[in-house]
Amino acid sequence: MDFEALNRRFEKARNSRGTWDDTFQQIAERVLPQMADFVSQREKGARRTEKMYDATAALAAQRATAAVASFFWPSNQRYQKLTTDDQALNKVHRVKAYLEAVTDTLFASRYSPRAAFEAQMGEASLQFFVFGTGLMFVDEQMGQSLRYKALNLAQTYVCEGANGHVDTVFRCWKWSLRQIEQKWPGKLPSDLRAKLEKNPDEEIEVAHAVLPRDDYDPGKLGPLGMPWASVYWIPSKKAKLDEGGFRSWPFGVMRYMTSPGEVYGRSPAWLALSDIRVLNTMKRTTLAAAQKVADPPLLASEDGILGAFSQAPGYLNFGGLGANGEPMVKPLQTGGDVRLSIEMMDKEREIIGSAFMLDVFRALVENPQMTATQALELMQERATIMSPIGGRLESEGLGPITERELDLLQRAGQLPEMPPELIEAQGEYKIEYTSPMRKAMRASEAIAISRTLEAIMPVAQVDPGVLDVFDMEATARELADINGYPIKGLRSPETVAAMKEDRASKEQAAALLEAAPAVSSTAANLAKMQAAGGLQPGA
Repeated sequence: MDFEALNRRFEKARNSRGTWDDTFQQIAERVLPQMADFVSQREKGARRTEKMYDATAALAAQRATAAVASFFWPSNQRYQKLTTDDQALNKVHRVKAYLEAVTDTLFASRYSPRAAFEAQMGEASLQFFVFGTGLMFVDEQMGQSLRYKALNLAQTYVCEGANGHVDTVFRCWKWSLRQIEQKWPGKLPSDLRAKLEKNPDEEIEVAHAVLPRDDYDPGKLGPLGMPWASVYWIPSKKAKLDEGGFRSWPFGVMRYMTSPGEVYGRSPAWLALSDIRVLNTMKRTTLAAAQKVADPPLLASEDGILGAFSQAPGYLNFGGLGANGEPMVKPLQTGGDVRLSIEMMDKEREIIGSAFMLDVFRALVENPQMTATQALELMQERATIMSPIGGRLESEGLGPITERELDLLQRAGQLPEMPPELIEAQGEYKIEYTSPMRKAMRASEAIAISRTLEAIMPVAQVDPGVLDVFDMEATARELADINGYPIKGLRSPETVAAMKEDRASKEQAAALLEAAPAVSSTAANLAKMQAAGGLQPGA
């Protein structure tokens, strides 16, 4: 790999984001101040809320993040499952059971205590709503579990490939010389190695790049046999620290909304930035106006008859009244109306809340008295509105993350043995999303089935033959699939067919047993008639 060319690409990616960083900085200062490091680096522990007078946008971003998590990746549900493009394979119970077992393993690893998926995904999706781009890095802790890390957008730069997908990620951070030596022993340049002895805690920038490998050869071992190159270096010294690779793309890069020709996403906070700035300015002005009302400036005469003047409770201010009993000191009345400012701020808050779609998320919470049908219909409506966001989160976020997880689990030997039918199909699979939002979008199918059966039952009481129109077994399986019923709780079609055959045999045997007394009685009567001469054989 041409290291000099890689370093030039990194510098170009960083320098070309200057305009973006100015806007990101403005957003961060008012919505996510702890990440306001796009333009300049502040000291650790420094106060960062100087421009944040109102927390409406910050709270809206957190609520939107929490709502998206509950709708698209709730930790108490299986919001993904594996299936295949081959419909015939999807009907093979052994294949379905295997794919469900893989899904169980995936979720067990994803939500293991050391993985920290939920916390890191929350941070990445918060940046998704605030800045428009959220990044998640997926790796493994050798011999332990999967590891997830939300990347700081201020320290991360991305580039797209010809297909419009992000295929190059640069990230940079500062480490002490001691940390670099611990991570890559003996790789520090000679001048930095000399500093290491005198000042081991001196910090210097380290960069990391992941990009497609130009010299990829699947037949080779080591980094050259990996399709994704991974390079660490010190940009200021142009000194390479390490070169490795990844067998699968290790990032999920979620973008809220992209414009033609742009790589980074634009967020709800970006769209509502003017309103956020206006609201903060109004809040600052209103606070000053309210303070004047609560503790107004005082007007006093110039004749100097007042002694020491105090506003302390119970204090006697001698000379405070004139000869005619008029007060010598009066509050300044500016005539400002704080209530008008509050009304205007509430309007701005509504606009900001709408930008983050809080009205969409709030609908179910504020209507707990709805019937199940009404709630289902409302969820369908909200699912339609949320579908574009969900599509981006799934295609650019959860999809690549899941493919990376499965690759790591497969190479770690943690997945169950693949059935022969799937081996013959070369192990092809696809990810199907079963989140509450996706279920809400499919709810109309379940409603159609239920209402059809409800309508047909009275007719079936008059003519039971109408039920022959419906394949009840297929209907039951379809309802189970729509509602996310686990495969391991369903019997295979072969087992059901065997049960039906056994049931038919038992019913036939029971019918024969029931008919046996009548047959015996008829035979006995015939024998008696023959004995009495009433009936001759062959007559």
